[in-house]
Amino acid sequence: MPKFDVILKAAIKIIGQKGFHNAKIKDIASEADVADGTIYNYFSNKEDILVTIFRIKLEDYVNKAKREIKGVEDTEKKLEILIRHHFKVMSENPDLAKVLQVELRQPNKEMRTKVRLHLKNYFNIIETVINDGIAKGIFKKNLHIHLAREMYFGTLDEVISTWVFSGQHWNLNAHVDELTEMFTKAFS
Repeated sequence: MPKFDVILKAAIKIIGQKGFHNAKIKDIASEADVADGTIYNYFSNKEDILVTIFRIKLEDYVNKAKREIKGVEDTEKKLEILIRHHFKVMSENPDLAKVLQVELRQPNKEMRTKVRLHLKNYFNIIETVINDGIAKGIFKKNLHIHLAREMYFGTLDEVISTWVFSGQHWNLNAHVDELTEMFTKAFS
């Protein structure tokens, strides 16, 4: 695995376990088994590490989600696939889930803005599926796309937050069908 990837993986683990403010560069370096200074060959500072986590992981998430719904014609099935994908990524990567859930709510406005910037492509996928449902007459033609997107994102965000903060003791995938049905009814 390239050193950059090793450092990024270590950063996700350390930030996920300690939180951004309590995580130290030396902790990340130790977890990655590199010298502290090596981190600065790849990142300018700890904030750069966090923004890079969001950029790379959300880009990867979006690319995989696009591949999973490619060629699927049924809008409800697309919703189900996106929900299942979301839950799969989070449950397979609990440290990443913690980073995304906690650090997305950065108290520093500038930092929060930098981090949230990388959600745009994720929002675009959701809007594409909603628009598809509107075009096919499955969803209301006057459905407010941005509100529907926020409802979708907010619901999944809250489910993942509850899962993360309750200790991840339940199966996220057990609720995919129920959530798919809820969104379909709400948007119809």
